[in-house]
Amino acid sequence: MMMKGDGMSSRYMVLKNGKIIAHEDSIEDVEGVIARDFRVKKQDAYEVNDFESDEAVCLIELLNLLRTDATPKKEIKFPERKPQKPIARSAIARKPVSFNNAPRKPIARKAITRKPIARKPIVFPEPKPYEPPKRKAYKKPKVRRNDVVDDHYSAWLGQQPCIITGMEADRGIGPYNIHCHHVRGRIPRDDYNQVPLIGFMHTWHGDSYHVMGKHSFLEKWRDKIGDAECIIEYFESHAKEFKTQYDLLYPKDSSRCDEISDQ
Repeated sequence: MMMKGDGMSSRYMVLKNGKIIAHEDSIEDVEGVIARDFRVKKQDAYEVNDFESDEAVCLIELLNLLRTDATPKKEIKFPERKPQKPIARSAIARKPVSFNNAPRKPIARKAITRKPIARKPIVFPEPKPYEPPKRKAYKKPKVRRNDVVDDHYSAWLGQQPCIITGMEADRGIGPYNIHCHHVRGRIPRDDYNQVPLIGFMHTWHGDSYHVMGKHSFLEKWRDKIGDAECIIEYFESHAKEFKTQYDLLYPKDSSRCDEISDQ
């Protein structure tokens, strides 16, 4: 039981935010304390404890009423309406509408004269005979430092038959001439490592060596090449045979004849 300062007992204890602010005997005094302490801008939590029943007294209605009363009410003042002068309107002079139901005259339109379209007969040009594309003139490659050049050997090799087809022809650059095919390419150039091939087997046909490639060319002409596993080794073996045959015909010690170059 809590006591006041004058020695009398109090029934209610008022708490604000967990702190004791007053002890009162009646609920009216409690409401007066809260009403005097209430501030609308602060969110304060008020609690009231009843010592006799050991329960908290709920004052939600009082707090809502205090918030409603403490909220300032703004009065909306509308400005007074100014008196308007009457608008002086003059009468509009309207002309009477006259309806003319007379029939309209037809419009004279000129007839469109159309001329027949003169179409010229289509003349197709006569078909020209097929001409194969012109190739650039053969340009002899420059001789490099590590190149092995032997024009006499190349001229003699150009007279030998093709190692694939066995055909014999003159040396040249056409599809039916004998080409001297360098086995390892022309960089570096080695004239002793080349074999004779007919033109359409070398470059001029879809089934030629430089068009199909190594493996496809070997499988395409397997019946004429034999059981060789690598086309490069097949070419190099024939190149060695031609070089051996050439050395037997034209040894290095004796002077070479110019019969090959003349032919």
